[in-house]
Amino acid sequence: MDLHLSQTSAAIAMVNRLQSELMELGEVLRAVRDRAHVDAMFGLDFRPEDAVRNEPIEVRTLYGDEAVHAAFEALTSIWVKVGQHPRETLRVPGVIALPRAAIDKILQTNVTRSELGKLIGAIEKTNDRRNVWGRFKGSGNGIVPKQALRLTHVLTDPQVINFYWDDTGSSGARKMAGDLIEEWKELLDQYRDKQATVHHSSEAAAENALLYGIDMLAKLDPSEQVAIRRLVQPHIRARVRNADAKVKPIIAPVPFVYELGQPAPKVKPLQSYEPKILVKKNTRLALLEDDPYVEAMNLFRYKEEHRVHGPMPKKSEEN
Repeated sequence: MDLHLSQTSAAIAMVNRLQSELMELGEVLRAVRDRAHVDAMFGLDFRPEDAVRNEPIEVRTLYGDEAVHAAFEALTSIWVKVGQHPRETLRVPGVIALPRAAIDKILQTNVTRSELGKLIGAIEKTNDRRNVWGRFKGSGNGIVPKQALRLTHVLTDPQVINFYWDDTGSSGARKMAGDLIEEWKELLDQYRDKQATVHHSSEAAAENALLYGIDMLAKLDPSEQVAIRRLVQPHIRARVRNADAKVKPIIAPVPFVYELGQPAPKVKPLQSYEPKILVKKNTRLALLEDDPYVEAMNLFRYKEEHRVHGPMPKKSEEN
């Protein structure tokens, strides 16, 4: 068996193992529901569309049964929910105290998530990694990879937890038009292979966007460098003091967990997000044309005075 096939098979098996463990965790959480103590829990709606917009994000403070339900879902859910795009993650920041039995199960799932992350990371080709997750689309809308891989932070003696938004701006990469055409053709073949067995409307839309993008790229010189730029959704973080350790910032899309019996920490709540004005001056964004060349694919051409032809330098990622 080829190495990449064995790695893919191992990753698929690990996803199945994670699903089983999360089902067991869900059973334990439901059994201890009445003992769970929520210090703070916050709800965020999914975006109305796939694209990230530089717009406000409302944060709702959750209480009672709604808070407990949201926390349990965030700790166990890896599947795409109704109204959720596969590239968007369920985010329920908060703080909850749970009995030891639940803590132990959460730690077990953390180990499995870490092992899964190593297996996925060992698969070199992006398309092979996509195939791992694609194996789980037949019975529903599929798995959200980031939800499957993210760990739950288990605190031993939480003192202070201050939630805040971290603006990450945008991310992207620079490529030659000809190389990007080949990448998108390969991705297009994958979508067509999947739709031969099962149809997903989101994949049909992606296929149409790829077809249009390939057609538009074909009009350019194959050696012209173009840029893919995407707004990055602002991250939820928290500055955490745990026991005697120094305060450190931690990305916090799911609840922090600690064992019942420990004193409750002081929590600074997460506020609704207000976007900052994007400043293009003196940044790589200033080199790009104002309007995207292919909006559906977040593809931009460089302004004529900054346009370059030829292979990429070794470090093609743009910050």
